[in-house]
Amino acid sequence: MLPGFIEVDVVMTGAVLIVLALAAREDVLRHRIPNTLNASALLLGVGLASLAGGWSGFVDSVGGAAMGFAALFPFYLRRGMGAGDVKLMAAAGAYLDPISALLAVAVALVAGVFVAVAIVARRQAEGRLLHDAAPAGEATAVWRAAAAVLSVRHERFPYAVAIGIGVAAALAWNGSLGGLWAALGIA
Repeated sequence: MLPGFIEVDVVMTGAVLIVLALAAREDVLRHRIPNTLNASALLLGVGLASLAGGWSGFVDSVGGAAMGFAALFPFYLRRGMGAGDVKLMAAAGAYLDPISALLAVAVALVAGVFVAVAIVARRQAEGRLLHDAAPAGEATAVWRAAAAVLSVRHERFPYAVAIGIGVAAALAWNGSLGGLWAALGIA
């Protein structure tokens, strides 16, 4: 590393974390991930990877983007997640190699289960509030659970949060997160 300059790998790690934070914010607040954010992130990731690793960096970046897209696309087809989530995973994959992107997807899927459980638990707590408002004789545990499940079936949930967790785990696994912390003087 040249004195006064930050390594491109460190910039890539910081950039993808910023993109994921912006995407998670938008997903939580608006239930959308803007196409401009995904497209810009994808192009920046491929560009930075190419700058850092030349042709092999380009190939790894495109492979990571393709892996992220391909792994989540079936969930989109089954209406399990939105197109913005799939595009975000592809954009984040551009900052990773294909193996790290696959790891990010796997961790994101597990994290998504935990996010979904948290949403169901919240809805069940709200269902308890419905208990007081329910007609006499219908305020059973089964009725509350059914109301919670039905309300969650149509709820959008911010999958960008789970994708962010998955990508952060992959960055920790491949050492990029440690490199960022070291460059920032945190580690």
